[in-house]
Amino acid sequence: SDLNFADKIRHVRDPKKRMAIVWAHCKTKMVCEADEPKEEGAEADVDEPKKGHGGCGHIQPLIRKEGLKLFVQYKRPKDEDEDVKSLQPDKRLFTPSEVYTTFKKMSDSDLHLIVLSDEYA
Repeated sequence: SDLNFADKIRHVRDPKKRMAIVWAHCKTKMVCEADEPKEEGAEADVDEPKKGHGGCGHIQPLIRKEGLKLFVQYKRPKDEDEDVKSLQPDKRLFTPSEVYTTFKKMSDSDLHLIVLSDEYA
């Protein structure tokens, strides 16, 4: 969603430094920002429409590592009532197949930007 951010990290050659920059930028993002809906008729003759990133608008979990296992933990909004809290698990195992499926959905260029190999993802 931040085009300037993509340009900033694209020029960092050291993978460890690039990963540190990506981590620092993304660790506070807790919502997958959805694309803005297209307005029909209002400004149809704009030179180039803003490219969307395919955001879904869902709340993003915290991922915690315990030994060799990854756990997904969702932060609950403060205004939720007790009934809804009981429906959503606090913490659950993030299985290797879920990780694999998540990485398969990402483009090769995105994997390279976040310092992951497209061969192993």
